[in-house]
Amino acid sequence: MFLKYWHKISDLGVDSSVNRFNHKRIRLSNQLLALSIILSFVFIYIYSYFELYKILKVEITSILLYVSFMMLNHFKFFRLSRFLFVVILNLQIFVLSLSFGIQSQIQILFLPVAALPVVLFRLKNIKTIVVLSAFTVFLFSTIYFVDFNDYFLIRINPEYLFSLRFIFNMTAILCYFIVIYAIISNYDSSEKKLDKKNELLQYQFQTMFDNSYDALFLVDWKERKIVKANKRAVTLFEMEKESDFFDMYGLDFHKNELTPEELKQMSDELTSKKSYETEILYRTNLGNEFWGALAIQVIYIGGKAYQSVRVTDITQQKKAEQYTKATLLEKEILLAEIHHRVKNNMAVISGLIGLQSNYVEDEKAKELFEESRNRIHSMALIHDKLYQHETFAKIDFCAYINDLVSHIKASYNNTEAEINFEIVCNDIFIDIKNAVPCGLILNELISNACKHAFKGREKGEIKIVCTKMGEKFTMMVADDGVGYDAETALKKSNSLGLTLINALVEQVSGKLNTTHHNGTAYYISFEA
Repeated sequence: MFLKYWHKISDLGVDSSVNRFNHKRIRLSNQLLALSIILSFVFIYIYSYFELYKILKVEITSILLYVSFMMLNHFKFFRLSRFLFVVILNLQIFVLSLSFGIQSQIQILFLPVAALPVVLFRLKNIKTIVVLSAFTVFLFSTIYFVDFNDYFLIRINPEYLFSLRFIFNMTAILCYFIVIYAIISNYDSSEKKLDKKNELLQYQFQTMFDNSYDALFLVDWKERKIVKANKRAVTLFEMEKESDFFDMYGLDFHKNELTPEELKQMSDELTSKKSYETEILYRTNLGNEFWGALAIQVIYIGGKAYQSVRVTDITQQKKAEQYTKATLLEKEILLAEIHHRVKNNMAVISGLIGLQSNYVEDEKAKELFEESRNRIHSMALIHDKLYQHETFAKIDFCAYINDLVSHIKASYNNTEAEINFEIVCNDIFIDIKNAVPCGLILNELISNACKHAFKGREKGEIKIVCTKMGEKFTMMVADDGVGYDAETALKKSNSLGLTLINALVEQVSGKLNTTHHNGTAYYISFEA
């Protein structure tokens, strides 16, 4: 029954909203208030027995105040309650000391009370602790300098004084034990909780360390020797037990020795960045090999430098990577061979058309044969550029234009006019899907200009400009020849060349515009 009420009193004001740091101190405050009330009632009985009725007012007043402080705790004014409790307890002892005199030795109760703020307040409230302790010291010192007057001093029978002195001394000893117990209890409880937390944390870290999928090592930074290894490390490196690693070096497991340059790089990165990562071919204790991803991090434990080393088995990834590289190389060789053969086959077709044209006497027919050869060449040139480019996905369109122009110039060097070409194109790469149509369009536009734009003239110029802004590709082919209404001609499409241009522009989902002032200009744009 007593314990039930004791716990109820101790928990006044304590609920889930109370900070865990204050929880214990609030309970302790309630308990000390209850003990002060009980001791005050005991002293009321003692004073009544010795017929010291005048001092009863002090004890009764103190009891009422202590009860009010418990109510403050109930309404969650915890800090105010603790502060007032220490102040009133000091004043109670001070008044009793003035009433009974120094000879009663009741003033020794100030000593346990001086330590009370340390129990009731956290160390971060150091100002409050210092103020309350200083207040106790001040009252204790004042007793020896106060002139006890008739209002406070009580005349006590010497026989009673001897008994009261004994009671006061025993009360002081009891208070010592209560305060010391509170301090030790608070300390032990905190230490036990901390020890349990540390033990749990250590267990959790050890479990994570031992059950990691990666091999983990702790290496002495200065000695470069392994001082700890997890279970995965024992398994991966085919050792019998963890202690087999002790006094060994990480470099002992490398299949190939690191070069002085690699060692210097590792040392420099660990010194500057405190970390290092690479891939190493390891040799196990039984002579087997595996690829490992090595990651080193410099850490400090107790002020001493260590290397936290992680080795991840990446043998399967390496095999997959090597297989992918081999497959990719095989495909690249095959693709290069395909482009090379396509180019050669087109060259053969072009050659056959050239041979056939030698047996044709009609000049118009020969011209048609030559146009077909140029179209085939423009496509063969695309495959030649792809064959020369390392990715096979895109070609350098600027280089392509220069080669195409050189070929067309050679084809039309018998024309009356001397034709100069101006090419403006910088670092433009396009894929084969767009390169073939663009090459054919260029071939048709340049060929048309060479054949028709400069009739009756000695000189002429063809300008080719290619630009690419973001995803938009624009190509212009313009001449300063006689000019003609290209837009109307394109709509009629009476020739194969113009029909091809229209079809190829549609193929790349592009737009075609023309002008015919001071020559003819074609503008083609599309999303590349």
